[in-house]
Amino acid sequence: METEAPVVVSDSPYAPKTNGGTSLSTAHRYNVLVVDDENGPRQAIRILLKEDHNVFTADSVAVARQIVHDEPIDLVITDLRMPNESGIALVEWIDRNYADIEVIILTGYGQLDTAMKAVEFGAFAYLEKPFDNNELITQVQRALDERTRELERRRLEMLALEANRFETLGRFVSGMLHDLSTPLSVINSYIELIQSDPERRNLERKLEVMQTQTKHCSDVVRSAMNFLRHESSRMVALSMNEVIHACLGVSMPVLFRQEITVERDLAEDLPPCRGDFVLVRQAILNLITNAAQAMEGQELPAELHITTSYEDEHICVTVRDTGPGIPDEIRERVFDTFFSTKGNKGTGLGLAAVFHIMKRHGGSVQFERASEGRGEQIILCFPLETSIV
Repeated sequence: METEAPVVVSDSPYAPKTNGGTSLSTAHRYNVLVVDDENGPRQAIRILLKEDHNVFTADSVAVARQIVHDEPIDLVITDLRMPNESGIALVEWIDRNYADIEVIILTGYGQLDTAMKAVEFGAFAYLEKPFDNNELITQVQRALDERTRELERRRLEMLALEANRFETLGRFVSGMLHDLSTPLSVINSYIELIQSDPERRNLERKLEVMQTQTKHCSDVVRSAMNFLRHESSRMVALSMNEVIHACLGVSMPVLFRQEITVERDLAEDLPPCRGDFVLVRQAILNLITNAAQAMEGQELPAELHITTSYEDEHICVTVRDTGPGIPDEIRERVFDTFFSTKGNKGTGLGLAAVFHIMKRHGGSVQFERASEGRGEQIILCFPLETSIV
């Protein structure tokens, strides 16, 4: 970083939360990075913007990368033609690692095709040198407005995900607590039988039953604790089969109550994928819940099929039910936030959360009719651990 670059201190107009992230509530000034190997244009842009924004400068792509890594940059203004590495390399790197940062390209004569290529990689706009000051200020403001809208969208997305997480948590913990009542009732009944029988007949068998029911209670509580124990916002190597087993363990009381048959076809020796355990589990639990709700009360046999597979450098999870399916007229809306097919019984957060979780993981979600003609199947595909930078 050059000496003219300002240092953002603790009394900055806003507090950075993460790299590439700005607190919207007090976002009056933004962090702008100007990248140009020529000092003149670099200083001209710095002077033009410094009254309204915190301006960082870099004379090379390597220095720019370090600044983006260390500071919560909102906008990068970069020249295309620089020694060692071009501005295109920087745009590609930002698009790959900090996709929410806006980029404006400065291009010289004869570089229009390259500038257009940069736009394909996510650059917000390009300006030809020598640029008009007013035009630059206008484009900077437009880019920062877009940045603000994107951050607000992400904030609302996070709120929806968190709301859905608590909804999922409440649903399954409630089911577990309900299931505790059965073994506790059995234990209480056997205690009364023992107390009412002075001769203590069949005592050993009664104690065995009580011991079995006590173990069942412990298993239910342990499952609930495992559900609560894992922290979110940590991207780690995941064994997808283990995630599936954890989700089914939590869901089993609900599935058992509805007499849903579970069929697992989990591929052996799956390579790990990279993900946030809590969010991935949340997505799969949402699919299991939706499938169970779709089959609730139906006369036909209720079946839940879960499959894992390795396809095209992705780990795929397929969840299929034997419910009535989704009507054609609303199929395109099932991933919209707050859209629900359950009327007042649904929040419309379940599948929307699945969509956002998969987007965050760089994966995909497909929604299609089951090949057997009954029910729906949703396929989640996660990139391998090594394919996420």
